[in-house]
Amino acid sequence: MINVSGRTLQWDELIDEVSVSSKGIKILEELNKSSKVYRFLSFKELENTILIREHIMEAAKKLNKSNVTFAVFEETRADDRYWAVTEQGGIRLKEGVKPSVAISDIYKNGSEYAFECATAMIIVYYYAALQYLGAESFNNYFTRLYLYSWEADSDLGLKIVTTTDPIPGDVVYFDNPDNLEPQWQGENAVYLGDNLYYGHGIGILNEKEMIEQLNTLGRSNEVDAYMLDKIVRPSFDHWIGLKQGYTRSDRTTSNRIIVYENINHHNQVSISYYYHCSLVNMLNTGTITITINGTLD
Repeated sequence: MINVSGRTLQWDELIDEVSVSSKGIKILEELNKSSKVYRFLSFKELENTILIREHIMEAAKKLNKSNVTFAVFEETRADDRYWAVTEQGGIRLKEGVKPSVAISDIYKNGSEYAFECATAMIIVYYYAALQYLGAESFNNYFTRLYLYSWEADSDLGLKIVTTTDPIPGDVVYFDNPDNLEPQWQGENAVYLGDNLYYGHGIGILNEKEMIEQLNTLGRSNEVDAYMLDKIVRPSFDHWIGLKQGYTRSDRTTSNRIIVYENINHHNQVSISYYYHCSLVNMLNTGTITITINGTLD
């Protein structure tokens, strides 16, 4: 259900008022038929939200075709013209490299790259942001990229929504509770609509196929994999604000950038954003300590 400026609209009204692509029409249909009320201040905000979702979906499809491969943190690879791989398996932007060029290279020279599936989702978001904002704005906002699990620049504005009703462009998580191989403890996946999902290392499958693959790859033999009700979305209104021209003075540097030295590296492969946030919180409060390659991080 869609509400614009306090008014709940019928489908015929939406079609008359909203200008989106043919792919965007499908997203509009999903928003409209949802039992959840999606509220927008204006039709322009609705149109931009749909456009961002399109960019996320397209970024996922392109990454699927890019020849990037799945790898645990110890086997992470990246093109060393643009990135440095850290001892923890993160991918850190080199000094003097434009973020837009480095992110685009993952899509152009995918065979040079290997990373796990949470990292893949962040790459999808960065590439979608690049397409939506353009290179100049992207380079202004995303200056110090560091790709490691779900670590992300705060300007992505990632948030968790509790629902079992994903909209195309959402990121879901298929949990594999009794897996015997940690890299297949679950799969982050971009919902592409029409019951299709893109998961790094698995490809584009429908929900049933995704669950069957996880059960097989993780050697799960008692409990089937299933989709969690924790869905990840970026802050669409914030992305719209970035496109409208927020400047550095609008946001504090400490909130806006990723500081590599402050990252808590948990070394957990293929985890959900919800679990990642829980781990980081426990690390920050000293509840747990993670050991990586024999040294405390």
